[in-house]
Amino acid sequence: MAIEKKMIKKSLLGAMLVTAAGALAACQSSPGDTPPIGQFYAGDDGTDTVGLFEQGFDQAVDDPAETIFIIYNHGTYWGAGYEDCYPGTMPSFVRRWGEYGIDGRDVTVFYLCTQVTEKRFVLGRQRSEENEALLDRLAVLGVPRQHIFVFGHSGGASAALLTAERAQEKFNAAVVSAPGYGFAYLEAEGESANWLDLEYDKWRSRLATADDMQALVYVYEGDIITPPAQALFLRDHPGVRMIQIQAPNDDGVLCKDEPEPHFYWWSACFKRDQVDVVEAYIIERLDVDS
Repeated sequence: MAIEKKMIKKSLLGAMLVTAAGALAACQSSPGDTPPIGQFYAGDDGTDTVGLFEQGFDQAVDDPAETIFIIYNHGTYWGAGYEDCYPGTMPSFVRRWGEYGIDGRDVTVFYLCTQVTEKRFVLGRQRSEENEALLDRLAVLGVPRQHIFVFGHSGGASAALLTAERAQEKFNAAVVSAPGYGFAYLEAEGESANWLDLEYDKWRSRLATADDMQALVYVYEGDIITPPAQALFLRDHPGVRMIQIQAPNDDGVLCKDEPEPHFYWWSACFKRDQVDVVEAYIIERLDVDS
C-alpha cells in the first residue's frame, strides 16, 4: 500500500514513464491508428511488463467469448497535460480479479497506457477515442460487448465516462472513481479560472446529455482535487448510480490508512466496504445486458 501511494503521488507531481513503443506511436496520426500498449492481469496468463495489446491478448485470454474484460484507465497530471503509466499502481482489488475472477467467472484486466495527451478546449476527446479504438479491437477478437467494463480514476475516470458518452453501444458500463480533471486543484495552482470554467461546462454538458451512458460513480467527501460537487449532476442521469463516500466521524477522515480522500479507491476501507458493491454491480449489469 505504501509503495502504491508513493508512486501515485509521484505521478501527480509530474513524473512520466515513456516507453519506446509509446514514443514511436505518438508519431501516429490518431488514437485509432496507434497500436495500444499496456499490461494484462489474468493470473498466470498475465503479462509481466507493458507491451503491445495484441501480443498480450493471445497470452492472457483463453476464451474471448466467456471472459469478463476490464479496461483500466489511469489518472493524469495537470488537467491531462501529462499522462502516467504505472501498472503497479492499479488498485489491488482490480488486479486480484484478474487472478481469482468474479463470481466464478474469469476476468481479464488490461491496464491501458494512454499514448495521447489531452489538448486544451477538447479535454477528453483523444482518450475516449483511444478507448473506443480498443473496444473495436476487442469486438474483432471476439469479446462480447456486454462483457466489457471500462474503469478509471480521476482523469482516467473522465476518460471512461466520455467513452460511454461516445460509444456506450460498444461496452457494458463504466466503473469510475473521483471523475474530473482536477479543475479545483488547477485553479488553486494558478490556472486561468476562465479556461477551467469553460472546460468544466463542456465536460458537464457532454456527460449530462449522454443518453445511453451506464456507470457506477464514486465521489469522496473532502476531495480537493476532484471535489464531489463537480460531479453531483450525474446523480440525475438515469443510467448512473452514484455512491458518495463520507467521513464516518466529524474529523473529515474517510479512512485511517488513507488520509487523502482523492486516493480512497486504494484504501483498506474501500476494499472492505465497496469491492463487494462493485462486484455486485458488474454481475447485475451482466444479467441485465445479456
